Amino acid sequence: MPILPVSKDLTNKPYKLVLYALLGVTLLIIYGVIGSTYIMRLDLVNSIYFTVQTIATVGFGDIRPITPLQKMFTVTLVMGGVALLAYAFTLTITVVTMAVEEIASGAKQRRIIAASKDHFVLCGYGRVGSAVYKELKKRNIRSIIIEKNKDVVEKELWKDPDVLAIPGDATDESIMMDAGIKRARGVIITTGDDVDNLFITLTAREIHPEIWIVTRASKSENVRRLYRSGADKVISPETSGAEDIYFASMEPTIMKITEIHGVEDIRKESEIILKYGCTLENIEYHLPEFKEPLARKIGVTDIEQLNRFLSSLEREKSRKKSLESIYESVSGIHSHWISGPTKESLEKVAEELKKEGFLLGVNLTEDEIKETAKKHGRMVEVVLKPEIKITENHDIQDIREEAKIILKHGCTLEDIEYYLPGFKEPLKRKIGLSDEKEMDRFLSSLEHDSKRMDALERLYILSGGGIHSHTISGKDTQSLAKVEKELKTEGFLLGVNLTHGEIVQKISEFGRVSELLLRHKPSDTNDKRIIISMGGRILDSKHYLPGLRQVVTRKLYLKDENDLKNCEEEYKKPDAKRSLEALSQISRQVHSHTVSAGDIEKIKKIEKALKKTGMLLGVDLPEDDIWNIVESEEIEKFCIQ
Repeated sequence: MPILPVSKDLTNKPYKLVLYALLGVTLLIIYGVIGSTYIMRLDLVNSIYFTVQTIATVGFGDIRPITPLQKMFTVTLVMGGVALLAYAFTLTITVVTMAVEEIASGAKQRRIIAASKDHFVLCGYGRVGSAVYKELKKRNIRSIIIEKNKDVVEKELWKDPDVLAIPGDATDESIMMDAGIKRARGVIITTGDDVDNLFITLTAREIHPEIWIVTRASKSENVRRLYRSGADKVISPETSGAEDIYFASMEPTIMKITEIHGVEDIRKESEIILKYGCTLENIEYHLPEFKEPLARKIGVTDIEQLNRFLSSLEREKSRKKSLESIYESVSGIHSHWISGPTKESLEKVAEELKKEGFLLGVNLTEDEIKETAKKHGRMVEVVLKPEIKITENHDIQDIREEAKIILKHGCTLEDIEYYLPGFKEPLKRKIGLSDEKEMDRFLSSLEHDSKRMDALERLYILSGGGIHSHTISGKDTQSLAKVEKELKTEGFLLGVNLTHGEIVQKISEFGRVSELLLRHKPSDTNDKRIIISMGGRILDSKHYLPGLRQVVTRKLYLKDENDLKNCEEEYKKPDAKRSLEALSQISRQVHSHTVSAGDIEKIKKIEKALKKTGMLLGVDLPEDDIWNIVESEEIEKFCIQ
């Protein structure tokens, strides 16, 4: 029996009537309370009591109507209560019964199925069928399952409201009609019985002569028979998996696009593809000297996946650099297989990509792509130079030993990266050091230039107290492995090819620099004295201006008692004293010091000593947390009197 669409108004009407009935009961109670108050002359509690017992027809006789008006009021209350309560109760039972029957019978499922179009009819939900369904679901493609086992449908599939399933035999023409085969885009047949698959194919082809049919063949000798019965594609799980069945099903609405653009245009390209409901299945790079392209599966179906990928490129610069190198090697020319809900959606994607200037062609062969590359770009050979990124922890006096280890194995020290507090990206400087003479000249210049040595020392101190990274390249991977081993033996090496997040974690574990947020009177230098006396160095002082959200930074670099004494003498000067007091007042006496020490233990002892004085507000706080403290209405409670 075919499924007929059910009007939404009709299905919702009983539920609305229940609400109306409950509203009527509520209004009747309000009427009873008001009438009891003014007609029966009762207080509020007795009015509610009299109304409820009268509506429920269980009156105890303790409150009785006396006057004719009171008696008529009671009659109206009793009559209204009996009618409304009976009506509301009957409707509630009816609606609950309907809901239970609907869930048990799958009526709701059938209504959704009756309205479905451009879906796949999936016949058979066994091992292969369930795997194919997952591939369809992953790409947000609607499918309607026909499964012969009624228990599987009712006890397993119908538990998930998003799964559309019909219990029945797919060889039955009426069942196929119920599944909306005439509105479907294709039929996928995955039962384990080749005879059933053949009859289902015949039935589907008879009902819909133009529909795309993909069927499974359990035995290879039945492949030809299934093609003869009307199947467009026959897949044998002996040699293919669920993904192959999916791609075979999508063949009428899948195409290969060849484009030219840079890494910076990936977002624009992908947004065009996704907005038409299409899936970006893979990417193919057409590298020179390779007969087959270098292909990578993608399976991007929504904007969130795209955002995660692009964010990872921004976080991992080495990954982005590798991708840019590949794009450069193929002049930005690459291909994608994309699948879509309809042929029209694919055509719209191609049209828009062409307008953007990205599209070179659709469904091109490898020879056609090579010809296109000659017109629009040039293929170049990629020469990959072995290199690694090392992250280390050492002082300036260890630079010579570090460089010797790298150079003696024929490697080049390409660059250096410092990790400064408050900066998301490292400070990077190219070096290109490849022989010992260059190293000697650099170290000699440091020894004869105290200002330069002082500046470099500050950089090392700020960067986690000596934590930094180098990219080093070598003639082969063996030489790089030897460098890695020796640096590890010397105790310099923290890790190889670490991500930025991993390096930040290393700084928190091994670093020797902290930012201490403090509060005290401007004339008090006790915080500085504690830091210096416990072996710490004060690199700067930062004052926070509330409202403006600006930071005023003063370079200090106090490393011993003499520096501290000179600083205190400066503060005594009238102009300096007025400026410092004004700045301290504006910043509500809150400031921070960047402090370095020889090891983490010293940093922890400094923090503990400052905490005892009541001056310490926090250590290495995020910027937002600092502003929340500075701009807090309750900031005065932290003030040192």
